[in-house]
Amino acid sequence: MRHRAWSKTAIGRRARAGILPAMRMNRSLVFCLLLTACATTPREPASVAEAYARALEEGRVGDAFALTVGGPEEEAAFLERYSDAGARSARAADVRAGAPLLEARAPSLTVAQSTQGWRVVEARPADVPRAALRQFIDSVEARDWTAAWGQLAGPLRARYTPERLREDFEREPLAKERLRRARLALNTHVRVGAGEAVFPLGDERAVRLVLEEGEYRIAALE
Repeated sequence: MRHRAWSKTAIGRRARAGILPAMRMNRSLVFCLLLTACATTPREPASVAEAYARALEEGRVGDAFALTVGGPEEEAAFLERYSDAGARSARAADVRAGAPLLEARAPSLTVAQSTQGWRVVEARPADVPRAALRQFIDSVEARDWTAAWGQLAGPLRARYTPERLREDFEREPLAKERLRRARLALNTHVRVGAGEAVFPLGDERAVRLVLEEGEYRIAALE
């Protein structure tokens, strides 16, 4: 009996001696995996903006592109655009200047950064596409063609360049008339549907915005 009891005790000690290091190893492995997961989890917008600006300043253009929503077909143009140190520095400064005013938008939600942290901006769903249309009109009237081009929906951006957009609005009378009607549409009722917002103009005409990557963009001005 004494021998059997000793054997069980010895076996228990040996088992614990083997199990405990394994448990410690497993806990260390889990901790490392958690750290890895935390490192790859998307950060809050201000941190992403700062990481993007810092990557540009340090010449890590590939890392900066990885923090954008651009696809593989856009990477070459991005790398070329920011191959110049001056362009990288200017962009980083612009990003940091805009960071305190960051907003995150969805079709029926706007969240803005404040001194108390991120807060919901209480707004009716129609306010979001209306603000997007107003921003586009303001960009055109300010002759900021790069900004206006960036506010177009994907198919229109593929057809235009900022320079061609400028030519259309400066030389084409119909383009100016469309812009005038779009300004009037800001005061009309907005039909917000699944993935689009429509500002009726009458005579089967309308200003139409579509959702792309969570933002409303101009799809048609008539």
